[in-house]
Amino acid sequence: MDSCTTCQGETQGFKCDMCDSESDHHVADHQCGGDHCMPKCSGCGEAQVKCSCSA
Repeated sequence: MDSCTTCQGETQGFKCDMCDSESDHHVADHQCGGDHCMPKCSGCGEAQVKCSCSA
């Protein structure tokens, strides 16, 4: 299990930081670009770069 790079909490699945689509796994050929399909923070449910949890 990965850790959220923003709050260091657990992640669950992946989420696009642009279109908010979700997946159980990383999608390298995602329509917004594979780099936008990133781990989803379990605490707030956002993509890790949009995490709103306090560290």
